[in-house]
Amino acid sequence: MKKFILLIFTLIVLFSCSETSPEDIIDNTPITTAVTYDADIATIFSNHCLPCHGSVIMSGGMVYESFTEIRNAVENGNVIDRITRSVGDPLIMPQGRQLPQTSIDLIIQWQRDGFLEN
Repeated sequence: MKKFILLIFTLIVLFSCSETSPEDIIDNTPITTAVTYDADIATIFSNHCLPCHGSVIMSGGMVYESFTEIRNAVENGNVIDRITRSVGDPLIMPQGRQLPQTSIDLIIQWQRDGFLEN
């Protein structure tokens, strides 16, 4: 009887552990409102890009301080290419790490929405 109870307990533990996956932890809620530069995008670039791509440093000759500069960089595909690279890729931006997936999703959605300013 003890072996049977131990077997049942083990099965319960195994099945309860297998029900959670990394996808369950990530917020996959679709973006349902229009993404705008003023409300969403400016903060992402200010926090993650301006330390290297401001008018003082201009890493790679790229400056991302204004709506027009950022729109052009996203529109020509340069930003999307760089922010969607894998960690370890020497061309990933921000350098050496990846933006939070929610920020990447917002930038892509901003492009899809037609680069709304406010």
